[in-house]
Amino acid sequence: MIRLQTYAAFSLLATTSAVYYAFSSREQFYPAMVYLSSSKICFVLLLNTGLVAMCTTWQLVKRIFLGTLREAEVEQLNKQSWREVVEILFAVTIFRQEFSVAFLAVVAALLLVKALHWLAQKRVDYIETTPSVPMLSHMRIVSFMVFLLAVDCIFLSRSLMPLIKNREASVAIFFSFEYMILATSTVSIFMKYVFYVSDMLMEGQWEKKAVYTFYLELISDLVHLSLYMLFFIAIFPELWCPSALDP
Repeated sequence: MIRLQTYAAFSLLATTSAVYYAFSSREQFYPAMVYLSSSKICFVLLLNTGLVAMCTTWQLVKRIFLGTLREAEVEQLNKQSWREVVEILFAVTIFRQEFSVAFLAVVAALLLVKALHWLAQKRVDYIETTPSVPMLSHMRIVSFMVFLLAVDCIFLSRSLMPLIKNREASVAIFFSFEYMILATSTVSIFMKYVFYVSDMLMEGQWEKKAVYTFYLELISDLVHLSLYMLFFIAIFPELWCPSALDP
């Protein structure tokens, strides 16, 4: 965290210096913005600052809702991150003509949001196997899941807007389905937590907990499978006849 703070401070200082130079040398807003967008150095600095801002936000959210990560959570995070990067990069090659800096930023945001979902799942699993859990931990995990669901809905709505407006296949299809899956995963994690709390209130005497958990996981998997099938149906023309979707 200290390293990130130091890097963020230097990045902010460099970006501020570049912006100050642009406005002091051009004196007007439009020429300054043209300079910032056309200068490769300024562009890299702005891009780097955006990436630092996302990482800082991710660290802040993690610290507020989860605190210090356990070793198992860090290991799970590292294990799934590389696999997810490969899967996402493979999937987005379908829409390679839309590759841009903004696209990379959205992909980075998706990876960070997915990482938070993995941590939520892992933390709920840990709470279920811990005999005594402080009330603060319960409040934090519930708040965390509400936060994740809100983030999923916001990004989902942002992804659906261009699809509704343009009515044509684009990379927004991929992000829309990804956030649909994440939203359903959040609901599934929350319901699993509700089952745990209900069983705890019954002092471990809820005999049907395993049955309800099984059906919850089954329904969740079926929903995810249905969404994946709909996604492939939606991108089928792009896979087999890309020119058919070109404007």
